[in-house]
This record gives sequence, structure tokens and C-alpha cells, in this order.
Amino acid sequence: MAQTAPRVVRRIPSEALFTTGQYRRPQMVVAAYARVSTEKEEQEDSFDRQVQHYTNLITSKPEWQFGGIYADPGITGTRAEKRPDFMRMIQACRDGKINKVLVKSISRFARNTVDALNYIRELKDLGISVYFENENIDTMTPGGEVLLTILAAMAEQESRTMSTNIKWSYQKKFQNGEVILNTGMVLGYKKSSTGEYVIAEDEAETVLRIYREYLAGIPVPQICRELEADGITTKRGSSQWRPNAVLGILKNEKYTGNAILGKTFKPDVLSKRRMKNTGQSPMYYAENTHPAIITQEMFDMAQAEMQRRREEKDTSVGSSRYTSKYPLSGLLVCGTCGHRLRRHVRTVGSGKRVAAWGCTNRISNGRSVCDSHHINEDVLERTIRSAFDGMDDVLDVVEESCAEVLEADNHVELEQVQQDIITIQEAVLALHKAQQQGAVSEIDYEIKIASYSQQMDELQERQREIKATAGRFAEVKYWMDAFREHVHSGEKMDTSDAVVLRQLTDRIMVYDDRLEIHLRIGGTIDAPLK
Repeated sequence: MAQTAPRVVRRIPSEALFTTGQYRRPQMVVAAYARVSTEKEEQEDSFDRQVQHYTNLITSKPEWQFGGIYADPGITGTRAEKRPDFMRMIQACRDGKINKVLVKSISRFARNTVDALNYIRELKDLGISVYFENENIDTMTPGGEVLLTILAAMAEQESRTMSTNIKWSYQKKFQNGEVILNTGMVLGYKKSSTGEYVIAEDEAETVLRIYREYLAGIPVPQICRELEADGITTKRGSSQWRPNAVLGILKNEKYTGNAILGKTFKPDVLSKRRMKNTGQSPMYYAENTHPAIITQEMFDMAQAEMQRRREEKDTSVGSSRYTSKYPLSGLLVCGTCGHRLRRHVRTVGSGKRVAAWGCTNRISNGRSVCDSHHINEDVLERTIRSAFDGMDDVLDVVEESCAEVLEADNHVELEQVQQDIITIQEAVLALHKAQQQGAVSEIDYEIKIASYSQQMDELQERQREIKATAGRFAEVKYWMDAFREHVHSGEKMDTSDAVVLRQLTDRIMVYDDRLEIHLRIGGTIDAPLK
């Protein structure tokens, strides 16, 4: 057997590889970035001087290819996005046109530490190094890793300081009742030439229309369809209306001229995500901060209507309440079997077409399951009007009771409750800070937090009760007054009547010889068919 020769490993010098003529290292495209001050500086900082310096430096190295000079005015504090040449250079890096960037100093690369860190990391991920002359640091070397660590710490502190300052300024604005209204997003408002918030009349009409139709019992998807059919656009100019956009308008208290400030908060100063404020940070209620488009009463009624729809959504009787194509849609219930009544048009002996309402159960399944009869629409409307027409004395008593409740000193208690809530919120924040600093033990912290939580729940429940009571009676009084204006106006019901009727009436049970009108304030009216 032949003897195996010993293994030999011979190192090939890197210089030899590139002098054989078989392979040549590609030139590295090197660019330079300069920030040129708009103020008079020393000659060495002038643009021409920097161009000459970097041109000579780059062209003096055979392994480098000149990739150009990028320069922006050196405005203090300017974000990277507002430096066009810097962004052009970054895009060239992303496109693979630059392999290395030269900069005089870190401060010239970015005045904002967070920006500097983000772009250095991005370029490093792309395999592109940044060389800072004054610091003699290349981001691809171990020294560059140290630089990134230092920059990260600086960026975090800078972000915390900036976030704290911004948070403080917002809190100060909230305490002073200053509203920040995004007129580019909120339908109905615009800014005047003096910077004040004013009503945009055409848009405000749309806001009012949405509230009126919603209070008339019209479903939100139907409101959207009708707005689109009428060619009305959203704030952003879209011809498509989404239910969430309409609901957002209905929930926005700013349309009353008042504002809840501090609805959201950031859980951490470095977080970009905002969360709903449920007591973690103080909130403020500022009144009369800008012109109102709707009344407070109308807003409260919309919230009550929203709550009613949520509660009735899954009930058998309430499930189709909000299909209000006609004034009586969704209100009529068969007294015989409990199913809804449906409107249809039939032809009578003379050939005349007459609108009538019949039980859906009988229409679908026949007389064997329900022996109720169809009733003409004009008979129903006339009977309803007549029933309310004889209720003047009752309406007077109800309105007097509502007035007494509304004139009670509830607002004083409400203000006190709101102040107590703010006090507890501030106490919770102080306790949390003390616990972080080690001034409060974990056990004491949990005991106090549990106590504050219970107090907060009780206060918020009382706050809801006070608002609900006032809102309920204000709602009833409002619709009582409105119904008086409509009940004597004629025999044919229209959309205006429907708006009022739906706010006063929970449902109308229909029998062959009478109506049983169930009122939302309680009680019923028995009315023989006329």
C-alpha cells in the first residue's frame, strides 16, 4: 500500500489574490453627507470646502468610487424627513447605489439621536457603513457597536425627555380647557383665518341630519345608504359612508361645544401605541370650548338611543324595531300572536290602492296560526293621533314632574363626584410613583390600590346614575314638547311625526278593535280603532 502524504495547508496572502489578474475587488461606492449652515461659519465648514475635501478623500483611494456629495441646510432640530438630500441619499443606499457614507460628525448626520440611531441601524442591516470623521468611528467596526450602544441609551433618554415635555404640555392644555380639534378629521368644523374653530355650515347640516335620522329610529346602515344616494361625502371626500364613521359622529361629544380631554394615554413614554384612558391618567371636561352644532340634550338622547338599541338587539320583539322605512315601521306588534306587523298595499273593490298593515305570522302561515285582520294605515294613524290628542292633561303632569327633576340641584352633586374621581386618579398616580421609588411596600400598594379601585367604581356608578336620571327626564320633556307641535298638525303621519312617536312609544299592540300603546315613560294608552 502506498504511504499517505502528510497534509499541507498553505496560506495565500490576500494581496496575492488581487494581483493575479484573475479577480479584481469591485470598487466601493462612497458618498459623503454634509449639513451646511445657513449662518456664516469658518471657511472649513463651507460647502465648497467640504465638497473639495470629500472629493479628494474618496478619489485618493483606488478601492473607492466617488458616489457624490449630499448636503442640506443645517437647521437645528430638523427631522430627517424634512432634509431632502439626506432622504435622497438614504434611498440611494436602499437601492444599492452606495456602499459607504462619510460624515464629518454624528451631529452633522442627525441632530435627533433617535433619528441617528434608526438610520445607522438601517444602513448597517443593508451592509452599509457610516464613518464619522471627528469621532474616528466606523459603524461596521467594534467601535461602531459601542457607538450604537451609547446612541441607544441617549435615544431612550431623549425620547423620555421629549415625551415627558409633550405630555406635560398636553396636560397643561387640558387643565386650561384648550381643545385640540383635528378639523381635517372632524366633520362640521374648520379653522378660521385667525386660527379659531368655526362651524362649516354644509358639513354641520350633515351632522344634524345624522342625529335626526338616528333619533327617528333609522338603522345606521340605512343612514349610510341615504347619504351616499344624496351625493354627500365624508370629511375626507369619500363618497362611501361606513357605519363606524356615522357611529363615531354620534359618539363625539365635541359636537355639543364641549370636550372630554385626555381620553387616551401612552402606557410608556417610548410607546407609539395609545390606549383608552380608564383612570390611568387624569381626564378633564371642558365646556363651551368651541361652537356647538347640536344641543347637549340631543347628544344625550343619541347616547340613550344607542344603549336601547344594544339592549333590544337580540330580543324577539326588538330585533326589527329599527327598520323605519315608514312612520309606523317596527312599532306595531300583533296583539293576538306577538309577531310584527308588515305594511303592504292592496287593491279594494273600487280599484283604489290602499296601504294596510298585517301580521307577518298570519301572512306567512295562514289563519290557522293567527286569526288577526289587516288594518288600513289611515285608521291606525288616525287612532294614534286621537289617543295622544286626549292626553293633554297627562302630558302636563308628566312635563311638570320632568321640570322638577331637571331643576333639582343634581349638577352640584355631579361636579363633586367628578372632582372626587379626579382626586382618586391623582392619588393612584402618586401611589404608583411612590411604589416605583421603593417608598411603598408591595403589600401596602396592593391594599391601597384595591381601596382606590372600589371607591372609583362607586363614584363612576353614581356619576352614571346622575347623568342617566337627568338625561332621561330631559329626553322625555323634549319629546313631549315636540309631540304637542305635531299631534294637531293633520291626519297623515310624516317623517317628523315618526321621529317624535318613536321617542315616546315603546311598542303598539294591535288588536282587531283597538290599539294598546305602550309608553317609554311607563303606562299604556287604550285607544279604540277609529
